[in-house]
Amino acid sequence: METRKEELLRAIEAMILDPAAFPDGKLPPERILAERLKVSRNLLREAMITLEARGSIEIRERQGAYIKAPASDDFVASLKFVSLYPGDMLINLMEMRLIIEPPIAGLAALRRTDEQLERMKECVARLVEVHSGPSRGASTGAQWDSMLHMLIVQAARNPLLARLYEGMSATMDKYIVESRVKLLALEGWPQKIIEEHGMLVAAIEGHDENAAREAQKRHLGSALEMLRGMQTCKET
Repeated sequence: METRKEELLRAIEAMILDPAAFPDGKLPPERILAERLKVSRNLLREAMITLEARGSIEIRERQGAYIKAPASDDFVASLKFVSLYPGDMLINLMEMRLIIEPPIAGLAALRRTDEQLERMKECVARLVEVHSGPSRGASTGAQWDSMLHMLIVQAARNPLLARLYEGMSATMDKYIVESRVKLLALEGWPQKIIEEHGMLVAAIEGHDENAAREAQKRHLGSALEMLRGMQTCKET
C-alpha cells in the first residue's frame, strides 16, 4: 500500500504532466497547493523536496516552484548524428513506437483516471470531426492524434516513460503529420484509423490491459506495414 507521501508525489507528478494544470509552468504557492491537494503543508514540503531531487521541479528562492522542462532538445540534437535517409526516418520512428507504445497502453488501461479517459474520448471525437472535412484531417487532425497518444502515455503514470516520450514528441509531431498525409490518401484508411483509435480508447475505458496492448499494437503495426510497402514501391 502506498504511503501518503507516495500518493501525493503521484498526484503532483500527474499534474506536472498535464499542460492544463500549471499552464504558466509555475506551481501555486504552498498554502494554495496544500489546500487544493487536501494535505498538510509539512507533507507537501517533503514531497516538493523529493520532486526537486528527482529533477521534476525547480525551487527558486523568493520566486516559488517551477516545472523543470525536460531536455527534449537533447533527443532532437542527437538525431543530427543519425545517418538515415528522410524516408527511412519515418519507418524507424514507427518501429520504435511499435516497441514502446503497446505496453504503455496496457499500463494506461490499468491506471487511467476518469478525467484522462474523457480527454481521450474528446480527441477521438475531434478526429472524427476533422476526418469528415475535405482534407480528411491530414494535417489538422495531427494535433489530436498526437494529443491522444500523449494522453495515453500520461495515463500510464510512469514519469520516466513520460519524459522519454516528451523527448521524442518534437520529432514525432513532424512525422505524425507526414504519415497521416500518406495514409489518409488511401481508400478506407480514414475510417480505419478512426475505428482503431476508438477500439484503443474503449479498451482503456474497460481497464482491459491485454486488449489495450493489442489495440495499440494493431493500430501502429498496420500503419507501419503500409508505410513500408509504400517505401518499397517508391524505391523500385
